Amino acid sequence: MRRLPFRVGGLTAAVALAFVAAGCGMAVPSKSGADSVKVVPSSDGTRLVDAQGRSLYLFERDEKADSYCYGACAAVWPPVEVDKTPSAAAGVPASALGMFKRDDGEMQATYHGHPLYYYSADASTPGKTRGEDVEQFGAGWYLVGQNGKSVEPKGDSGGSNSSNNSGGGY
Repeated sequence: MRRLPFRVGGLTAAVALAFVAAGCGMAVPSKSGADSVKVVPSSDGTRLVDAQGRSLYLFERDEKADSYCYGACAAVWPPVEVDKTPSAAAGVPASALGMFKRDDGEMQATYHGHPLYYYSADASTPGKTRGEDVEQFGAGWYLVGQNGKSVEPKGDSGGSNSSNNSGGGY
């Protein structure tokens, strides 16, 4: 039996992961879903959502206007792709919204300069927050707060979860 090279196996795993996500009804929102961004209160704290109420996330590994999420990562954490800068809705300053060109040529929405993402496990269902405080693809994923940093859950005294307070440098 012949052994496949590692890089082919990695590609196969990425494709399989994308099919698993697609097979579970985890539809990636269209570009029109991010026409506007607003702030909503939730049990996780005040957070950003798109026009349809789908949760928006940040990846701590990213740098301002530079994404480190491609391939298998982008299959699980789809970037918020846009044709134009989203408009600001309830609680969002228009000056905080922007976009940048990803290495794959698509335009991705930003908030306070930080790239925005959906989580495939909850992207098709408004109000879901399954991606909060998940460690995947080399760093943490968090809901985006009104201040552009990771959300601090209600009742948090500010010192119990140091990873939530770091905000990835933003």
